[in-house]
Amino acid sequence: MRNKKKKFYTSGLFILGAVFLAVCFIYIIRLVNMQITGVNKYISLNTKTYSRYETVQAVRGEIYDRNGKPLITNEYTNTVQLSYNSLKNYTSTGKNGVIAQLSFVLEDYYGDFTTHFPVTGTYPHVSYNEEALENSVTKNRFKSFLKTNGLDEDISCVDLFEWLIDYYGLKNKNGAYIYEGRTQYDVIAVRYELDTMNFSSDNPFIVKEEAPLKLVTAILERASTGIYIEKEWKRVYNYPGLASHILGRVGKIPADEIEKYLEMGYKYDAIVGIDGAEHAFEELLKGTEGQVKITEDEYGGIISTETVVEPVPGRNVYLTIDIDLQRAAEEQLKANIDKIVNNATDDMTGKLADSGAISAVDPNTGQVYALASYPSFDLTTFTEDYSKLVNDEKRPLFNRALFGNYAPGSTFKLGVSAAALTCGVMTGGSSVECIGVYKYYNDYQPHCWYRYGHGDVDLKKALGVSCNCYYYDVGRRLGIEAMNEYCTTLGLGQYTGIELAESNGVLAGPVYYSEKNLGVWMPGDTLQAAIGQNTNAVTPLQLSMYISTIINSGTRYKATVLYKTETFSGADVQYNQTEILGEAELSDEHTLLIKQGMKLSQEGTSTLRKYKFPIGSKTGTAQTSKQNNNAVFTAFAPYDNPEIVVSCVIENGAAGRNAATSVAGVISYRFGLDENGVKLPEETEAPETEAVVTKKPTATKPPVTEEVNTPVEDTEEITVPDGEHGEDIEPPENEDSPPENEEDDLDSA
Repeated sequence: MRNKKKKFYTSGLFILGAVFLAVCFIYIIRLVNMQITGVNKYISLNTKTYSRYETVQAVRGEIYDRNGKPLITNEYTNTVQLSYNSLKNYTSTGKNGVIAQLSFVLEDYYGDFTTHFPVTGTYPHVSYNEEALENSVTKNRFKSFLKTNGLDEDISCVDLFEWLIDYYGLKNKNGAYIYEGRTQYDVIAVRYELDTMNFSSDNPFIVKEEAPLKLVTAILERASTGIYIEKEWKRVYNYPGLASHILGRVGKIPADEIEKYLEMGYKYDAIVGIDGAEHAFEELLKGTEGQVKITEDEYGGIISTETVVEPVPGRNVYLTIDIDLQRAAEEQLKANIDKIVNNATDDMTGKLADSGAISAVDPNTGQVYALASYPSFDLTTFTEDYSKLVNDEKRPLFNRALFGNYAPGSTFKLGVSAAALTCGVMTGGSSVECIGVYKYYNDYQPHCWYRYGHGDVDLKKALGVSCNCYYYDVGRRLGIEAMNEYCTTLGLGQYTGIELAESNGVLAGPVYYSEKNLGVWMPGDTLQAAIGQNTNAVTPLQLSMYISTIINSGTRYKATVLYKTETFSGADVQYNQTEILGEAELSDEHTLLIKQGMKLSQEGTSTLRKYKFPIGSKTGTAQTSKQNNNAVFTAFAPYDNPEIVVSCVIENGAAGRNAATSVAGVISYRFGLDENGVKLPEETEAPETEAVVTKKPTATKPPVTEEVNTPVEDTEEITVPDGEHGEDIEPPENEDSPPENEEDDLDSA
């Protein structure tokens, strides 16, 4: 009997234990399901979630020179933003809390918010910021805010601040202030900014640009909700102050171009190229933005992030510019201008020289090696220096190499020579007697620059001594229509095709006179136009491209600064293709005659008489008034097989020979020559001179595949200087005896 009871008791315990274990197992399975495998289901049931999409900025392509030297590269930075997509779900109190947390962090680390709130001080000691209200944006926003909210424009600052405290809910139920002092001010200022700035997903509020890692870490630790840290790329200029006009800047879309960029798919806050190469090659450099999906809980906590679209970096752009030659050109230009001023005795000898430009191109491809404009500026300090730069009378922001419209002076005689030979008006053997004055017309008899006359001169000699009387006669025989028609085929009065913005210059004539209401075109105007005066105007780049066309027997190449592009990783290289814009009718025989005249011109220019390297050149002393002349000089080298054309204009430089020093210096640098044009030993650098740089650069000339062109309208008005509209320009007054062969003393008069 006892054994049966004991057996039953043992069996019961076993069953009870089994049931207990089964229950425990079920609870364990249930718990695992709830905590691990089923977490997403229960979160979705118990917590509201929100998804938003943020743009991931593409890395902008970098810019290099033709030899692969980095000109503009990228630097990684963080931008702290208030997220519209996150904050739109917050209550007013929630928004205040996010801003307050940010205020605490900024106060500890990096100062204040940047807003257009026109109030200064802390409550109750507040006042209007009158200096801020002078800004049109700040003033207009403030007036609009007052009007929208029915507030009197004459409301006192204290009354306004108290109204804003109530409006933004900065008191608790008991009427006590939730925030005070600087935090209270920051909350109101930022809330005001959000209300007046068109705060949206495309236009976030920037808390801090280029935020250091320490600040970013503190924000993420203490004020992460409602905030988005955008990783951005900042442009780094590796040659500060060099090639600034060529490279250009990036920035927010200009107000007058917003619609255009929006139609192209850009965001309101997109960073784009503003000018220079940054603007010209925007489509290549910008890349394609990516997109990330961010899922948050109702408290702003991030649950997950998912890359929806991977960003694609922009293409790297290699310019045709040789940065070492560019440096030499800029240094040459500045040193030469300083030299002219220091050696001048008065305005007529160059005392007013203060600016100018140099262009250097490959005549065989149209590739631009250098474009120097002086004075210039530094892209690394552009923002800080902007006010000073804009108000500088010397206009350092003005790109003289591409927009400076200068009378070509006697350099124009090269084109007139080509026109006369091609049209059959003159031959190489045709001569004109120069007696110092041209007497074809009874009522208008202009002088040659050399009052004693050059005697009988043919075309080569006329170019060599720059005889005005010869070209007065050629211009009369050609007529202005034929002269301009032909010079147009050489590229004068035409865009060069360079991808950067440029002027197209001016060809003087009845058409231009009519367009600008300058009066009736007279026969005397044709004579002045034939020597490069009147309203004829060229840019320094246009001058080099025009000379290139002549020495190429009429082949006119498109100017370009685009050498090649490649993907950001360095793959898929595409070279820019050489492009011919047109063909002027010019035989090799006639080209040789003109080149021979240019060789004689070198021998007749005092600055170059000791220069041994074989070049062809032409001076131009372009009159701008009765007191001042611009110095113009152009040359190609080497003479027998031209590899480079260099042109220089110096404003108020007095005489064309004064610009020759800069041109010779650039040529010397390009070919490794000393100041006298003598080849330097490979291992030796020439001693420095006041205006000649002699380090030898590395030059490459690979094949080329792709082009971009963005011509713009001329932006500078051309006026007729005194003494040019059909009037005589007197030769130098102090010539009691015939001077030596100094054709450049007043060669374009």
